[in-house]
This record gives sequence, structure tokens and C-alpha cells, in this order.
Amino acid sequence: MDGGEASSAPSSGFAKLRRYTHGMRRPWVVPLLALLLLCPGCRCSPSSPEERVRQTIDAVIAAVRERDIKPVANAVSEHYSDRERNDKQQVVSLVRMQFVVHPNLYLVTKISSIEFPEPAQARVLLFAALASVPAGVLPDLRNLSADVYRFDLAMADEDGTWRVQRASWAPATIKDLL
Repeated sequence: MDGGEASSAPSSGFAKLRRYTHGMRRPWVVPLLALLLLCPGCRCSPSSPEERVRQTIDAVIAAVRERDIKPVANAVSEHYSDRERNDKQQVVSLVRMQFVVHPNLYLVTKISSIEFPEPAQARVLLFAALASVPAGVLPDLRNLSADVYRFDLAMADEDGTWRVQRASWAPATIKDLL
């Protein structure tokens, strides 16, 4: 997405991930798909585009918790691409690998905004933290030790199903989740 894209330079969390991915091109895309759709729903009318986007996100949250790749894959467009030249197959493979490599990966997410530049297109700003301890175990998110990322997502309504077509990401801070 345009504007606000920050450098995708790896942080210390990325270094750990790279050890497990043995030369895969961009292993941090893995959390992208899992995280981009990991937020609680809102109180909008069930037929509103925003509610349908949030329902897609909720379905992927549940799938990631159950380590079920099928709903995750369904949330990615056949036309997916990103600045790292990943396509749908590559992103889904990376997520599948993360399920194996990190069986105790917990996610804390926050949708900062959802905008609709056109009726069938959505832009989602999502912040997500990847942690090895569930957030509920800690008394306060400020004490959470996690890698935090900002995700800028472009979603489209493809024949009644909202799917991610493009994504960009950059490091963020725990304050972005508060």
C-alpha cells in the first residue's frame, strides 16, 4: 500500500525465524498471513462490508488457533502479491511451515482502521504481536515480550468473499497495540 511503508529490515525476532527457515526468501511473510486476519469483530450490521471483512479476520484467527491451514489459505486471493514477490502459494506454504516450527506462537492483534476506497476494496491497518506466551498469562500488555509488526493490507471482495490481495509490513512497538 502506498505511503507509510517503512523499511522491512529484519529485527532480532526475524533473525531467530531465519534460523528455522533455512534460506527461504522472506520468512517474516509467514506471520503476515496469520496475523493480518487476527482481530475481534466489531458491532456493525452483519451485512456491512466492514463486518464482512472482520468476519474474515475472525475466521482466520480461529484457524490459526487450531493450526488449520485451509481457512487461512481461503483468505488469500489467487491474485495475491507483495513487494517481496510472494504469491498465494508461497505465503500459504510459509504459514504452514510456521505451524510446524512454532507450535506455541501466540498472537495479540489490533485493527487500527478499515477504509473502503471503493465498495469492493478495503484497506486494513493491523498491528500484531508474536509472542511465545499467551497475552492472558501476563497482567499487562506493556510487559509482553514479543515481536510487533504493522501490517497494511489491501483486501477485495471476490465474489462475496473478502480476501487479501496485497500486504506490506514493518516493525512496530507494543505501544501500537495499546
